[in-house]
This record gives sequence, structure tokens and C-alpha cells, in this order.
Amino acid sequence: MQLSNYVGNTPLIPIEFGDMTVWGKAEFMNPGGSVKDRMATYIINDAEANKKLKPGDTLCEATSGNTGIAFAMIAAERGYTMYIVMPSNMSEERKKIFNYYGARLIEVDPGDFDGAIALRDKMCEKKGWFNCNQFHNPLNMLAHYNTTGIEIWKQWKKLSPPDALILGTGTGGTLMGCGKRLKEVWPHMKIIAVEPEESPVMSGGEPGLHGIQGIGDGSKFLVDLDFVDQVVTIPTEMAKKKARLLAADGLFVGISAGANVLAAQEWLLRHNKDNAVTILCDRGERYFSCL
Repeated sequence: MQLSNYVGNTPLIPIEFGDMTVWGKAEFMNPGGSVKDRMATYIINDAEANKKLKPGDTLCEATSGNTGIAFAMIAAERGYTMYIVMPSNMSEERKKIFNYYGARLIEVDPGDFDGAIALRDKMCEKKGWFNCNQFHNPLNMLAHYNTTGIEIWKQWKKLSPPDALILGTGTGGTLMGCGKRLKEVWPHMKIIAVEPEESPVMSGGEPGLHGIQGIGDGSKFLVDLDFVDQVVTIPTEMAKKKARLLAADGLFVGISAGANVLAAQEWLLRHNKDNAVTILCDRGERYFSCL
């Protein structure tokens, strides 16, 4: 049995406040617990189909956590060795999950995603490992163009289209892939990118340390800012507070999901709109040490 065969087809959950609704794609219900299961499965399936991987090979990826967990799950189920390179300030829960899947963790300095990527590239080139390359891999966007975006469109039951797709970016693959698919169906829908207030790179600022793990990884990567209508920032502490409030209502999701929901609610209020779509990226259990 391969759990990765069951990635996707997650529900679209209404989060109502007043007359407005944020529709959250419940990606925490994927087998590995996050939206990154989609991209990781897509990349490995493509590599296997094109004979870029053979049994017993070694995979390597730089990550803030969820992508590493997704690849570690797939490596475990398919018999690959997995090396993960990650900044040391990511949550302890993530590190323990890697260990349980049998993946090997290499830590770099806090917040140093560029260093993690450079070390991954160096090791893959030197040792002949398969480079998953999430930050620059077009398959990252295609995974969401061909799955997540289509699911949202098919699940949408209201007569009028959503006013906006609003979500944070790590690699940018989810925003760009979903956004391009949904704009084909709903051309007037706005695309809103979310980043940490402490690391406002897309807004023209400098990268900095923050606590919204999974977004704001220090670069634009796959994001095409000409495609994005607006970039908004959310402070770490406000994202954490929103995650706690969602849990108090029974929806226990991570800090980046808190940022996404908060950004969507604020945008709807500011623009007097009714409906926005976002991504509930992962489960809240991997943030106990941060919350």
C-alpha cells in the first residue's frame, strides 16, 4: 500500500465571520499532513516515470519542514534514502517526524534558506543524489495547476466566483499553480500573496527571522509578481493568535494557516467582499514547541 496514492481530494471548508466566508482547502488531511504532499508526490512520480530514479536511490531536499516531511514519507514507502537540509530554528516536532520516517537531517544556521539550498545542491552534485529542487522546479507549480486548482473549481458551489485567492508563499508553487488554473475559470478573481511582516521580501524589504514556518523563506522563488495583484504582510504573533482562535473553534491548524485565514478575513473586510479561498496548509500538532 502506498499512502501517496491518497494525496489530494481534500474538502473545501467554510470559515464564516459575519456575512463573509473564507473557504479553506483542508490540506492537513493529506496523508503526510500538509499541502506539500501534492508537490512531493508529483515530483517523485515524474522522476520514476522518466527513469530519473531507481530503487535504493538517495533523495535530498532543502526545506522549512513540510516539504521534508512529505518527501520523507514517500522515501519511506518506496525504499529511498532521504536527506533533509533545514535551518535549525524550525520546530522540534518537524525534526522528530523526519526521524520517525527514517530521514537524515542536516541543520544550517537559523533562517538560512539560501545556505540550505546551496548545501543541498553541493551534496547532490558531489554524491549523485536526486535533487528534489522544490524552490526552482516547475513541477511544483504543475502539481497545483493539475490537482489543487481543479479541485477548488469543482468544489465551488456558489453561483458567483470567489473574490480572491489569498495565501502565503514559501516556494510560491501553490499560489502560482492554483492561481493560474483558477484565473482560467474566474478571470476577475484577485491573486493575493501573503508574507511575514518580519520578512517582507516580496514587498521590497529584506529577509528576516520570523515564526510563520512554511512561508517567507527569504526569496520570491517561483512567484511571478506581475501575476500577483497584491502582497500583504502578517505579523508572526497575529498568525499564532489566529491559529489559536481557530483551534478554539475546533479547527487545529498550523501558524501559516492562521496567517492565511487572517489575511483573507482582513482583505475581505477592507474591500467589502464576500468570499475568498485559501489553503489550510498543515496540522497544528507540529507547532506545540512554537505556540
